Amino acid sequence: MNNTSGNFHVDYPDIVRHWSPKSEKYAGVDCLITALRRGWELEGDIYQQDFWHAGTRQVVVFHVPLQRGSERMVMPVISNPYARRLLYTNKIMPKPYSEFEKKQKQQQRA
Repeated sequence: MNNTSGNFHVDYPDIVRHWSPKSEKYAGVDCLITALRRGWELEGDIYQQDFWHAGTRQVVVFHVPLQRGSERMVMPVISNPYARRLLYTNKIMPKPYSEFEKKQKQQQRA
């Protein structure tokens, strides 16, 4: 499947924002768009992790598996209206983060 930024029909400002798991824990959707424009492709399902602050304020992080050639990474993208619209427009239904954790444990055992 060819999941480049052009296929997502995104209208996002021409902003280049690099992200590395060594420098930042979470990424913005601008980092995801930059990665897609630089040749990274979606690899599999996207997972949604919910954080609740004081029991009333929800923060959502989408864990996005990406691949470029032999390189792989999972980019944790903080949700915002643009990120949610990107998923909705492309009919992407995030799976629960618990499934991602199970998958990670299975891969570690193999």
